[in-house]
Amino acid sequence: MGKQALTTLARFCASQRAAFDLRAWLAERTFDRRDLAIAALYLSMTSWYGYEGSLRRIAEELHPGIASGGVFSEEIQAMQFDLARFSGTTRYLILQSALEQSGKT
Repeated sequence: MGKQALTTLARFCASQRAAFDLRAWLAERTFDRRDLAIAALYLSMTSWYGYEGSLRRIAEELHPGIASGGVFSEEIQAMQFDLARFSGTTRYLILQSALEQSGKT
């Protein structure tokens, strides 16, 4: 997954944190379903994103079996998914959005 696509995915995920919509995840067609499943499963395992159960269900619906065994790790490698960059970019965008919102009040 290229840097631009990863940034676009992080932007989608950051926007979903503020206004989570399960249907938006399942209807999303901009990204490969495996990339979206990886993102959802990863975010379900973080302490800072929220929506753990919903994200895990989304990941399983998008890519059945991804949450079992070593499938998640295998998919990250197969898709060349830069998890560190995705995590950092998503957290940065969430923080940036929060700062923009606090400046509007």
